[in-house]
Amino acid sequence: MDVLMPQLGETVAEGKIVKWFKQAGDAVKPGENLFEIETDKTSMEVPAIAAGTLTDIRFGVGEVAKVGAVVAVIAGAGGAMASAPQAKPVASRSLEAKPASQSPLTPATAGAQTDSTKELGPRFRRDERVIVQAQTSRDFSYSNMSPWREVRTPERNYGPARNMTGRHVTPLARRLASERGIDLNRIAGSGPQGRIVAADIDKAPAAGTGAQATPQYYLVADIEIGRLLAMQAEAQFAGAQFSLGDFVVKAWAVALRRIMPAAGADIGVQSHVGGRPGTVIIHDAAAKTLTAIAREAAESQGAATAGAASAVALAGASGIREFTAVLTPPLASVLAVGQPRRAPVEAEDGSVKFVSQMTVTLTCNAGVIDQAIGIELLSAFKTLAENPVAALV
Repeated sequence: MDVLMPQLGETVAEGKIVKWFKQAGDAVKPGENLFEIETDKTSMEVPAIAAGTLTDIRFGVGEVAKVGAVVAVIAGAGGAMASAPQAKPVASRSLEAKPASQSPLTPATAGAQTDSTKELGPRFRRDERVIVQAQTSRDFSYSNMSPWREVRTPERNYGPARNMTGRHVTPLARRLASERGIDLNRIAGSGPQGRIVAADIDKAPAAGTGAQATPQYYLVADIEIGRLLAMQAEAQFAGAQFSLGDFVVKAWAVALRRIMPAAGADIGVQSHVGGRPGTVIIHDAAAKTLTAIAREAAESQGAATAGAASAVALAGASGIREFTAVLTPPLASVLAVGQPRRAPVEAEDGSVKFVSQMTVTLTCNAGVIDQAIGIELLSAFKTLAENPVAALV
């Protein structure tokens, strides 16, 4: 029996073989998946419609077959007959004279019928072609196993047909994006009505070429800053000006020097200046005073500097309670600092009190900073921030 390439839509003229579930010589049963096909509109698994042995596979993985082409042959019990290598999948209706003993529905193919008891039932399509199928074996998993019916979707799930941005994605594009680790939400489709197609995936960078190539882990801590705010107010009264961000740079540099002396104390400060992101480097920040850090940061705004192994990222807008900074080489760690706020906490006596608090998130390169060291770093910073005088001595 010939296994044909099904038509998965009125405008679909061909399909691509992307996988074979069976090999030549394997026994097949009705309902078992034979192969998976793919077009730019859909992806489907095609099941066997009769029992027998898969004797011939005519299209390999990656090859494209026209609709109605013979892609494989099933022979043996339930497989009707073994087709000759050049047998056609269909026979055109003809008014030519035929022997009286021959049924007008007998397929015009080479080879002889192996079982005279089989009943042949035609299935007509709009192009008036006759599809001759064996109907003797009725032990089917489904009542209608015709290759022209709608077949089941693949078991694998390559994602929804519409992504979070509302753009539609073709099945082929979803599969390619899944295999390459590409985030579809970051891709602008070039197809009709912004549909994401396979060509768009080929233009997108695969995972492993950017920040996600670095193995990372994240640590989050809430820090009480009541003492820090009081110290800042006293310093301002005495004429010394520094921001909470300046103190974070100082305390983080001190924590790095204590826990990871070899890492150095140069700190990159990531912030937004005039609506644009920028980074400045505070060299040897652990040894500088808060006013010196504030002055150096102000004088270096807009300068293109690099070279620090760690950085501090400051929220550029009010109301941002916490966020996670992106870690890019050569940085080994980034401390993201959320906006200060008043937050309720439980007191020692079980009552609720409000304290001044900020949330920090530490992103570390797992290949450079061990997770245990990362925890020590964040704990040391938390101690310095909640007891700010300790960072100055």
